[in-house]
Amino acid sequence: MLCANVLFWRNMIRPMGGAYYLPLFHAFGFNPWPYTVVRLAVLLLVSLLFLRLAAKLTGSLKAGMAAVVIVIYHPELVILTHSGSYIYDILCGGFYFASLLYYLSHRKTGRRLSFYQSCMFLALYVGALDSKEMAVSLPVLVCAYEALEATRGTRSVAVIGRRFLVHIGPVAAAVVVTTMFIAFKTYGKEGLVQFDSYRPVFTFARFAESSPRLLNAIFCTTWFRWWSVLALWSMLAYIGIRRRSRRLLLLLVWVMAAPLPLNFIPPHGPGCIYVLLAGWSMIVAMACEALARQIAREPLFGWLPAGAAVTLLMAALLFHFTNATSLRRKRMETSYLSEGVRTWNLIEQFRSLPIRPRHGSHIVFLNDPFPEGWDTLFIAKLSWKDRSLEVALQNRQHLPASVLDRMDYVFDFPQGRLTRLR
Repeated sequence: MLCANVLFWRNMIRPMGGAYYLPLFHAFGFNPWPYTVVRLAVLLLVSLLFLRLAAKLTGSLKAGMAAVVIVIYHPELVILTHSGSYIYDILCGGFYFASLLYYLSHRKTGRRLSFYQSCMFLALYVGALDSKEMAVSLPVLVCAYEALEATRGTRSVAVIGRRFLVHIGPVAAAVVVTTMFIAFKTYGKEGLVQFDSYRPVFTFARFAESSPRLLNAIFCTTWFRWWSVLALWSMLAYIGIRRRSRRLLLLLVWVMAAPLPLNFIPPHGPGCIYVLLAGWSMIVAMACEALARQIAREPLFGWLPAGAAVTLLMAALLFHFTNATSLRRKRMETSYLSEGVRTWNLIEQFRSLPIRPRHGSHIVFLNDPFPEGWDTLFIAKLSWKDRSLEVALQNRQHLPASVLDRMDYVFDFPQGRLTRLR
C-alpha cells in the first residue's frame, strides 16, 4: 500500500484510503468511534485548507468563509460525515486544495517555482490522485491560472506566450503525471474501465444527462437541463470577460473541468460532487458578497458601517440557505444512520458465528442483506482476515447451480439471520 501511494501508476485502486483504513483497523477493528473521530478531524483540516484557498481565489475572507459554510452544510455532503466509505472524497479534496494552495502561494511573488517547490506541488497532486480519480482536473486549473496570469497588463500574443512558457515546467510535469495515471490506472491491465460503473461513454447524450444531474444536486433543484448548463457557463464567461475578472474566469474553468471525470460515466454517490461543489460555492459566495455590497449602499443600512452591513447581509443569506436545506439534510442523516444499523447487525452476527472457514475455502452468501452492494463480502473478509478465502455474493454474481454445488461453505439469511447451509 505504501509503495502504491508513491508509485501511483500501479494497479492498486485509491491506495491513499489504505493509509487511513489500515492503521485504524489494526488498532480498533470494527469499532466505529475511532474512524468517525479521525474522519471528522480530517474533514475539519480539509475545511480549513479550503478556507485559505477560497479566501485567496475570491479575494475576500468573507466570501471564503461563506464558501466553506455552503460546502459544510450542503445536504448532499452529509454523507462525508456519516459514511466512512467516502473518506476517499475527503482525502481527494484535501490534497486537491492543498496542492493548488501551495502552487498559488509560491506563484504570487511572480517567480517560477523552484525544483523543490515543483516536487512538493507534484507530491500533493499525486496524493490527490491516490485518493480519487477526479483529481485529474487539477492540471487544467493550474494551466488556466498561468494562461490568465500571462494576459495581465498586455494583449500581445508574443508576450503572453513568453510569460506562459516561463512557468510551464510544473504544469507540464503535472500533465505527464496525469497522462501516466490515466494510461496505467484507468486503461491499463486491471484498470478502472474493467468495471462497468467506471467505463466511460464519450457521447453528447451521456454529457447531456450527467451535467444537469450534477448541477441539480449542487443547487438542490430539478430545473437544470443540458442547455441551461451551457447557458450558465456562457453567462459566467461573459461576465468574467466583460469585467476582466480573472478570479471568476478561473473559477469557471474549475466548475467546467472538475466534473469531466464524471460526465461520461454512470452516476455515482453524492460524495463525488465535493470538489465540484467547492468551485461553485466560491462563485456563489462572490455573487452573494457583491449582492450584499449593493444592498448595503441603500439608505436602510446607512446607520451601519459598510463592512458590518455586508457581513450581516451575508450571514442572513447563509442562514436562509442552511434553514431552507435543513429538512433535506435531516432526511439524509436518517437514511445513513439506518444503514449503519444494518451494517452493525451483520458485523455482530459474524462475531457470533461459531465456525471459521478453512484456509483456501470457496464461500458463497445467498440473499445477503445488502443486495445492491458488496458490504457482506467486505465484512466477511475483514472478519476472517484470510486472503486465501474466495468469497462470492449470489445477489451480485448470479453463480450457476453447478458452481454453487462446488462451494465449500454456503450461507443464507433466513429471517435476516446469518445461517450456514453447508
